[in-house]
Parts: sequence; structure tokens; C-alpha cells
Amino acid sequence: MTRLARLAAALALSLLACGQPQGTGPNKPVPSDMAPRPALEAAPAPPAPAGPPVRKDGTVYAETQQMGTRVSINVYVGDRAAADAGAAVEAAFAEIERIEQIMSEWRPSSELSQLNDGAGGPMRPLSEELFAVLKRSKEIAEATGGAFDPTFYAVGQLWHFDPGSRPPTREAIQDKLPLVDWRSIELDPATRSGRLAKPGMKVGLGAIAKGYAVDRASAVLRERGFVDHIVEGGGDTYVSGTKAGKTWMVGIQRPDGPGSIAAIPARDRAVVTSGDYQRFLDFEGVRYSHILDPRTGFPVPADRSMQSITVLAPDTTDADAYATAVAVMGVERGLEFIGSQPGLDAALITHAGELRVTPELAKILVYPPDKPPPAPPAP
Repeated sequence: MTRLARLAAALALSLLACGQPQGTGPNKPVPSDMAPRPALEAAPAPPAPAGPPVRKDGTVYAETQQMGTRVSINVYVGDRAAADAGAAVEAAFAEIERIEQIMSEWRPSSELSQLNDGAGGPMRPLSEELFAVLKRSKEIAEATGGAFDPTFYAVGQLWHFDPGSRPPTREAIQDKLPLVDWRSIELDPATRSGRLAKPGMKVGLGAIAKGYAVDRASAVLRERGFVDHIVEGGGDTYVSGTKAGKTWMVGIQRPDGPGSIAAIPARDRAVVTSGDYQRFLDFEGVRYSHILDPRTGFPVPADRSMQSITVLAPDTTDADAYATAVAVMGVERGLEFIGSQPGLDAALITHAGELRVTPELAKILVYPPDKPPPAPPAP
């Protein structure tokens, strides 16, 4: 069974099997010696295609595992058929699978892996989507001074955060660090081709391709007429439209326990949350975050790391990359950078538990009744 077939079965979105009436052939004369037969009763109409259950709030919800994380889709059905909503959700999941096959550094057969395998070689034709994401990656790398750098993967693959893992040696990191250089991604828009200039270079798009996949899934839902929805993949969320005219609410998860520290009213906007509270390595009394500084090859040091980083942007592709960059920059530099970029907002939670929010976002955050908003910083 293919992966998409398993998704369809798991989400219970397939149509009910039903018998189909047989087609009739051309009329033939009835022999004169044959008595007319009584007319057959009309067969009952086949049942309408079954759709997924519609929840009390009028939405259809489904989730699965893709791109190494949990992916969920919540669609407001409105006056449309539930079966149509289910088919749209299936198509959105299929779109994420398609993007993963193009941009996953973990799949040997992906287009990105083939680009990595040819590092140091000649220019090669690229698909329109991989070319666009690599181009945007270079633009954001330049804007962030290399705090976001998709070529980090040459060093990144040295690090493992599974139980029992240990950090790589400093010598191993120093050996790979010269291969981390976003400027060495060479792209030619005239021929839509590209290459990695240095042998051994590796591009990892985990901090931008997941956001792009969420954007594409949202686009598929809109193309099928379901404008009102939320697509979320491992903290990368795009919010489209409303829920029966009501604004969708996206919670900022508490790093120290269940529940949300606050909620963000959002419409037609991306909300991406990253942090070091879910994936890290403890070794010999030292805690290593999974967020690496591509300029050093080591995890972001404790003096500027954060428990949680939430970035809002017009699209999830950008929000995903900027969240990683802000995590590398640290609180003060990160907030300064976000404030300099039109259309961006952020909410940062420090290791001391302090919530730092950009001014425009502070105006709309909704806090639990028992948790009043933090006092504004002193001028």
C-alpha cells in the first residue's frame, strides 16, 4: 500500500463502495413469439459518497504524519458537502507529500538530495519550485546576516538528538564548517539551473520547506473552494479566512507545560513557533539545543537561546525561515530585526519565562483570564 493510500484509509475519506448500474446497449426487436416480460422495479439509487464527520463547530479535522512531524488540517465546511471537504483535505495532504519528494534532504531520491550529491559539479536543471525556494533561502540568508543558512546541513548532519546521542567533536565541526556558506549556492534564472559550488556541501531545507509545504496545502484547499481553514505542520501554521465569520485563534504553547500562554487572532497569516523545549540533547551536564548557529556549527549558546520563538508573516515559507534566524540571533537582536521588517511580528519566551512581544502583536494578543498580560517594558 502506498503512503497516500494509507493516508486515505487512516483519515476515512474514501468513498463507500457501491454497485453501479450497467449500461444498456442498442434496442433490439423482441421476437413476436416471446411474451412481453413484466417491467423490473427500478434499482434504488446508490448512496451518496460518504464524507468525514463534521464537528459541532462546522469543521472537518484530519491529521497524519508527514515531513517527519504531525500535520493537521482543519476546514470549515459551510454549505458544502462533507465529502467535498474530505477530498480537498486528501488533495492537500497529497500536495505536502509531493513537496517532500522534491525538497527532503532525508530522501535519497528527492531532487534536493540529487543536488547535494552533485555538489562541486556542473550546473543542473532545477524544478521551478526547488529553484524558487533556494532563491528565497539565499535572500533570507543575506537579510539575516547568515543567521539563517540552508547550507548548515554539512555540519547539521553531525548532530543527533536521539536518546543516548553525544555531540560531535570540535575537530569534526571545524572540518565541515568551511562548507557552510549560502553564497556558494549558485543559481541561474535564465536557465533555471543551479549547483553547490564546493564538493561536500549539503543543503537542508527543513527550516523553510516545511513552511512552503504548508503554504502549498493551503493553496490547494482554496483552489477547491475551501477558503476557511487552518493547516499546521510541526508548529508551522497558516490561517486562511474565518470560521463561520469568527476569527481563528492560534495558541502559543506553554514551554513548561500543557495549555497556551496566550492566543493570537489570525486571518490570512502565518504563525510559526519554534523552540528548544521539545528537541534537545543532554550530555555530561550540558544541554544542547537542536537549533544550530550555522556560523559556528554549534547549538545556540544558553546566554541567547530562548524557550520559544513565534514569528508571524504573510506566508509560512518566510515565517519558518525567520523563526530559525531569530532563534540564532537571540532576544534583543531578534526583536530588533523583526521590527525592521515590514509584515513581521514576534512573541519570544526567554529561559527566565519572560514573554517579549513586538508592539503590534501586543495589541491583539488574548491572554487566559487568570494570566494577565505582562507589564510593558520601561521606556
